[in-house]
This record gives sequence, structure tokens and C-alpha cells, in this order.
Amino acid sequence: MKVDPIASLASSSPRADTPRGKNESVDITTFWPFILIDGDFKVLVLFDSHFEEKAHIFKERAEEGWTGNGCDWNAVAQAVIAERFPQLANEVIFESNTNLFLISGTTTSLTVLGHALKIVFDDDHILRDILFRAKLQH
Repeated sequence: MKVDPIASLASSSPRADTPRGKNESVDITTFWPFILIDGDFKVLVLFDSHFEEKAHIFKERAEEGWTGNGCDWNAVAQAVIAERFPQLANEVIFESNTNLFLISGTTTSLTVLGHALKIVFDDDHILRDILFRAKLQH
């Protein structure tokens, strides 16, 4: 998985902000289908409506318990952090459930992770590779 150059993009990445409040923006394009909410509460989110797009990958590993839900995406994110960005391990909090993938943290850590997860989501081969090393959390 080649996501190392992503760390350098974190500070210079263009954002498509949708203003919400004085201290909040929502980036719905940079990491799509992941959404970065940057305000008093900073989170990276993937809603269950997008789980279906990669369900075929998770179904390949269904006998092991993978379903492609928020907890499974949580495991994918943890594997990415462990392998490529261990410095982020203490900067993010995993708050996912079966219906929602949600990670909170600093804007920089969520931006780096958002870029990495976008790469994983967009490339079935990378997602398959990560699933072999991710730890199922059900």
C-alpha cells in the first residue's frame, strides 16, 4: 500500500468546505465517500449508505465474519494506522458501530487518515490486502 506521500499532503490539501458555523466546516469532496467535519468536534465519517459499494470485497471474507459495516472499516483504519502511521495511534479515537464509521481526532491526523482511507476505498486490491492483516472486531 503506497500511502506514505499522503502525510506531506495533510498541510497543503485543498478543501471543499461547506461553512456550517463560525468554527465548523464540512469537507465532502476531498476524501469522498469519507466526510471530514472540522469544528468543535473533529471527525472523519463514513455512513452506512456507502458500505454497500465495497460489500463485494467483504463478502469474499464473510466466512471469517467480515460484513463491511462500520466496525469492519474501523479495523481497516486501525490496520492502516498500525502499518503506515503509527504516530497517529494516540491522536485518534475510534467511535464506530455497525451502522457508522466514525473517528475523532486532530484535524491533521484525520486529514492524513482520510487521504489513506480514500486510497484504500478506491482500490479493491489494496482493500483486500489490508483485510488480510486487519483484526476483526465484532
